[in-house]
Amino acid sequence: MSNLLEVRGVNFAYPSLKVLTDINLTIKEGESHVIIGPNGAGKTTLFKVLSGEMFAKGGQVFYEGQDVSALDAWQRVHRGIGRTFQMARLFVEQTVLDNVIMALESRERIKKTAHGCWWRLSPAKEIVEEAHVRLAEYGLLKRVDDLAANLSHGDKKRLELLLTLALRPKLIMLDKPTAGMAPEDRRAAIETINRLRQSEGLTLLLTEHDMEVVFGLATRLTVLNHGEIIASGDPEEVRRDPTVRRIYFGKVAAYA
Repeated sequence: MSNLLEVRGVNFAYPSLKVLTDINLTIKEGESHVIIGPNGAGKTTLFKVLSGEMFAKGGQVFYEGQDVSALDAWQRVHRGIGRTFQMARLFVEQTVLDNVIMALESRERIKKTAHGCWWRLSPAKEIVEEAHVRLAEYGLLKRVDDLAANLSHGDKKRLELLLTLALRPKLIMLDKPTAGMAPEDRRAAIETINRLRQSEGLTLLLTEHDMEVVFGLATRLTVLNHGEIIASGDPEEVRRDPTVRRIYFGKVAAYA
């Protein structure tokens, strides 16, 4: 597998707080790479730097061999990097169907292959048909006319994932994708994410705190602590690492 994303010597600090220190990380095509660490370890900050929401204070981020360190988030999206958030970001005053149509139309305009008029004037037949197919695949077809604001937490997360994948990214970054879900929704999310990774050839990068999710998804595992990588590799090998065990089972009572 070739490298899709490379992080070389990335540092980030706020005026009074150093958050990331000399982060070196490689994400290979097709893998499901999970980042864990105690609260405050720097997981979300690292995600923001990789997605372009914030810029590193030092080091570089490479995507498909190209330096994207200075690119804004929307430019990285156009390159093929998708992202979901801990709290789902949707067009809450629009219907479920309109949310999907907007995502699909955005994809076509990025590719410069849009069908007909802008969706509010007349959504193209091809786009509407694809939206219905995708909603059926995600178990949301029955909610097609509901406002996104009225969805359950689990369905909001499912819809956000659908919108992100509608752009056909090569790399999708999931920030705590099952946070706040009921156990049955969490297990369903694991199955959906694994199925999509295999069927659509995705590369996944996740942050997560639930160990059932971590070991249900990870083909590779990286541990952050106080802004530094302390272990990275095969999930079972990382779990047996003495430093990791001391951090999580010594003074820290559980994975976070």
